[in-house]
Amino acid sequence: MASPRQVSPLAPRRIGGRIGLLVLCLLGALAGAFFLKHHQTPPPRAAATATPAASPAEWTAEQIFAALPPVKGVSATDKALADTLSKARSKPDVALAWVNLGDALAQKMRDSQDFKYYDFAEMAYRHALLLDPKAANAMSGMAWVVGGRHVFDQSIVWAERALAVDPGNAAAHGIIGDADLQLGDYEKAFDEYQKMMDLRPDLSSWSRGAYLLWLTDNRSKAVWLMQKAIKAGAPFAENTAWCRAKLAVMLFQNGAFLPAEEVLEPALKAAPQNIHVLLAAGRIAAARGDFAGAERHYEAALAGGPNHEALASLGDVYAAQGDRAKAEEFYKKVEALHAAHLATGVHDHLLMAKFYADHDRNLVEALRLAEQRKLTRNVVEADTLAWVYFKNHDLPQAREAIQRALRRDTPDAEFYYHAGMIEAAAGERGAAQKSLGKALSLNPKFSLLQTPIAVRMLEQVAGRAGRLAEPAQVATGR
Repeated sequence: MASPRQVSPLAPRRIGGRIGLLVLCLLGALAGAFFLKHHQTPPPRAAATATPAASPAEWTAEQIFAALPPVKGVSATDKALADTLSKARSKPDVALAWVNLGDALAQKMRDSQDFKYYDFAEMAYRHALLLDPKAANAMSGMAWVVGGRHVFDQSIVWAERALAVDPGNAAAHGIIGDADLQLGDYEKAFDEYQKMMDLRPDLSSWSRGAYLLWLTDNRSKAVWLMQKAIKAGAPFAENTAWCRAKLAVMLFQNGAFLPAEEVLEPALKAAPQNIHVLLAAGRIAAARGDFAGAERHYEAALAGGPNHEALASLGDVYAAQGDRAKAEEFYKKVEALHAAHLATGVHDHLLMAKFYADHDRNLVEALRLAEQRKLTRNVVEADTLAWVYFKNHDLPQAREAIQRALRRDTPDAEFYYHAGMIEAAAGERGAAQKSLGKALSLNPKFSLLQTPIAVRMLEQVAGRAGRLAEPAQVATGR
């Protein structure tokens, strides 16, 4: 049997994907001229020697220690953070001690989703680079920080600097792949993730590859690779829990609610406060009609601090039960969180644009937020952009954007629901029936609020509920 390093989990998909992409491009040349006319190629990557964005005022070690919040928790991450903090205090002139502290702070960010830990991790990584300008792991740490802030060009620059110093830096390849994925350059993301897997076959590399395989509609292989990541495990239970949450969502998207719950069960025991697990559990419970369970999971997620998805989903749970006043309380909390994010520079523009479009509120602002990614090649962003255009009654733009969203056949029911609603508004009954049917066949309960609209519209376009509604009525689901 081949050793893990000899296995190339992405290779078959990459070969097949490129052949498929070639066929798709040939068809696109005939059927997608409008898209190609307006498609903009992203700028070339900066060279590895480029200078990253200007750093803030450099802090002394004592200033950094004073700025960091006290470690209060008892999780493995908190214990590691306390340990690395102690070692940095005892060896403040050792770059590696600061890299390890940055890594622990980064792990805390992943666990808590508290965005201030990006700032704390940056302080540690930058201090490491002051002590050792060739600290490759500090460079890859900085790549992770700026990538998390959605400054993807700078993320690539930092990662390529790390690789120039240390060509075997697996994390740097993964972070470049993350940036490529967010920018919608999926072939490059495949290449970078494969390099990461070749260098370091483990939970981190396999989970990245699994998500990309799912995003590009290789569901069976995505599930296999995520299961492989889960079996490999990680030093922090939270990271394995993240993989279980991702796998559960993949299964949920396929309408497999019971298997999704079974995947989550060990994570709910091993990492009961993990926000990714709680959000996935809430989503599955809501789909199964267990509103009390959904509320419990979402409230537990909010115990660690405000979270967009938990707040919006709780609002939807109450709306689905007819409690509009309670739902509105949570929707206003979503808007307040967005205002707080704007004040602190946290990037949640597309999340908020989709929230506004889903709930038919503040649609002009939704358009302003979404159009910041008007030329995106990222299929998830393109789907949100299409939905926002549709809600603003701009069908030509909506149709162009949804074509971009569907270009990789991502098995997300909402993509096809959005496509079907756009096609119905355009009077394309056959296309709308096909898209809406696919959405509901992928997951017949993909959304508490949107699924009933999809069902009603499918009945209309199939001729089972009278004449097709006017475009404005289609946009509001009436």
